[in-house]
Amino acid sequence: MNNLPIVNVFESPYELWEERDQTSEEIMQSGDFHQRVKVKLEAKVSNHVDAAKHMIVKVVDNQLERFIKDFLNQSLSYKNMREEMPSQTPKSLSDYQRKFQSSTFEQVSIDINNYGKALSEGQYLFHGGLYPINMGESFITERPFSTSFCPQIALRNAEWGGKSYDAGEINLFVLRTANPQTKTFCFRLNGTDKGHEAEVLFAAGAKITLRSKTKIKSGKAYKACSQYAGRFLEKEIPFYLVEVDIS
Repeated sequence: MNNLPIVNVFESPYELWEERDQTSEEIMQSGDFHQRVKVKLEAKVSNHVDAAKHMIVKVVDNQLERFIKDFLNQSLSYKNMREEMPSQTPKSLSDYQRKFQSSTFEQVSIDINNYGKALSEGQYLFHGGLYPINMGESFITERPFSTSFCPQIALRNAEWGGKSYDAGEINLFVLRTANPQTKTFCFRLNGTDKGHEAEVLFAAGAKITLRSKTKIKSGKAYKACSQYAGRFLEKEIPFYLVEVDIS
């Protein structure tokens, strides 16, 4: 089985800077009214674990999301990964992205197995959700399993629909492929309203094994939200960084 190429979105480190507007003198020197002046380096992210920790502390970083999308648009490895997918996304997979209907899960996995390919050993991705069992144990996914190249997208997915509120904690996964067996489908970035999700979807049957689950102290409480019977609900819940292997 020919595996997909490795895509490392932190091939070049991501830097987040505190910035300020230019003075009049600086504008005259630069000739660019829109340019900002870097004041202090707030964060430098060189790998996926640090990216997850950064998102848990920062909660929102749209600049990081743009950084990852720009990388993917320019990456030869990502281009090669996408070229291994059919030029037209199968209808079941397109519908899965747009509608997420449980009635189509079986067909989605069938089409991933027909049209997708397995990732390479050591590919890293992100997922937001709740790890269901104890450390050191494994489980097999019973439905398609969604992942992203972007930790901010994964974190938003963990929050969606009040999931983190109901769970009582929020988990941001860093997934590492190990002995990859399950086929995946890499969705396109452009030409679709869901392209910003930078999604890689695993067929059902992936084995996920917990490597570590660490509570992250960010200096501020995370507030989870939900709605019930027309009421807006909010409570403080803990953050966990979850590292897993997926095959």
